[in-house]
Amino acid sequence: MGKGQGLRLREDGRHWLPSQGVDPAPLAELNAECLGLLATRAADGLPGAPAPLLLALLREEWATLSTQAVRRLAAAPYSLFDVGIAQAGSWLERRVPGVHEQSQRAELPFFELSAARSITRRTLVYAWHLARSRPRAACLVFGTTVHAVESLAACSLSALELVAERNADGLRPRWPGQISFWRALLAAASAETDARLQELLLGGIQRLAAETLAAHIP
Repeated sequence: MGKGQGLRLREDGRHWLPSQGVDPAPLAELNAECLGLLATRAADGLPGAPAPLLLALLREEWATLSTQAVRRLAAAPYSLFDVGIAQAGSWLERRVPGVHEQSQRAELPFFELSAARSITRRTLVYAWHLARSRPRAACLVFGTTVHAVESLAACSLSALELVAERNADGLRPRWPGQISFWRALLAAASAETDARLQELLLGGIQRLAAETLAAHIP
């Protein structure tokens, strides 16, 4: 890859958020916190309940992820973690008073529940703010549809609190089944190969675009 192409990748992959009037720092902070927690969990030997495959199969890669590598990867121009914003339309339908059952998930959790609640709550508030102020950016950052973003913007803060409480156990890395993709991401972040990391992150943008397009098709 030539120098000019590498510079273009950095421009395309990193700098569209400010061009949309969006400060990238909150997104990087949330990405970094999640990445750091997974790295710590892997380094601690995955104690307790069985770990999800993305952690179990890439334990070495996660455990050796340095603070600098976390910072590099966290600068992704989209959320590397999924809090279920694609389902925002259903949140509006469940705002009626009453007892709500906790979600039941078959997937193994990636995060300890109290940490997941805190991250999910802050991510939802950040996404809600983007949905109201920069809806186009919200679609891109969270890889979701206009309808989902509009539904999120219509939620009250109290509704977001309820969602964070009920759905925190669903916080997970984006594309958790794509082991080879994450292996390449972690390796590029750790190796400080900037052009390769940006190439992979741009590939993630293409994945999000394809998923969003598919979600728009009836």
